[in-house]
Amino acid sequence: MCILENFMALILSILVTFGAYVPQSYEIAGVPQKSEEAVRIVSFNVRCADDLYGSVEGRSELIVAALEQYAPDSFGVQEATQQWLDIFSEKLGDRYAMIAQMRDGKKSSEASAVFYLKDKYELLDSGTMWLSDTPDEFASKFTFSFCARIATWAVLENKADGSRYTHINTHLDHVLESVRVKQIEVLSGKIAELKALGYPVVCTGDFNTKQGADAYNKMSEIMTDSKLIASQSDDGATYINYGMNSLETKPIDFIFVSEGVSVDTYKIIDEKIDRMYLSDHAGLCADVRF
Repeated sequence: MCILENFMALILSILVTFGAYVPQSYEIAGVPQKSEEAVRIVSFNVRCADDLYGSVEGRSELIVAALEQYAPDSFGVQEATQQWLDIFSEKLGDRYAMIAQMRDGKKSSEASAVFYLKDKYELLDSGTMWLSDTPDEFASKFTFSFCARIATWAVLENKADGSRYTHINTHLDHVLESVRVKQIEVLSGKIAELKALGYPVVCTGDFNTKQGADAYNKMSEIMTDSKLIASQSDDGATYINYGMNSLETKPIDFIFVSEGVSVDTYKIIDEKIDRMYLSDHAGLCADVRF
């Protein structure tokens, strides 16, 4: 059944890409209610390229529809190629401002971008660092990192009440845990600097590590996994590989929060839209209170 479902998803994605099929509905039934006091944070690895189970063009309408319905205050995306950034600018640019820096100069380069509601928040500061021994050096990386990795951040002020928080978004090496630990050590320095401003910090990303692994434990020394303190929490994997990773049960994507932040809801965004998967990763949603 899984093979049949994925074959149908592939066919539907191809038809959507070429305009031969329009999904019957983009409605998602599982979007949680958010209180007025909470701030909604979303993280999504959108998958950088076309593949057998969905092209960027074929999936973009689905991911945009999901973001519109989840309606985050701010969200971070990983594997955001220029194609993805153009799509988000076109489809969401009336509501969201974007902070994005490509990690290197390659044509296939990716950003770990942060988006925020521009009518609700004022941008106070932003930037990008490379997770290397030389964080300010463009495209720098640790020797055994498969590619350059970055973290991008935005310091946001609520225009209505003056409350502030920082959203930092990242994507760690996908090969070596030892490299991920080094990248977390560099990231930790920036997080400590941002926390010193006196504002809450949220950190979203594809960490390519699991709970209990060295990189996760290193990150947990300075921030808390929102899943562990949420009043209502999902459980399960986030790298779903378009439904083919059914035996995996643990996430590799996380939303971390600084001390003093409470979490109402932690939700894995794993819904399909009209039988089509949004990405090879499920997204994450956390409703937090500062």
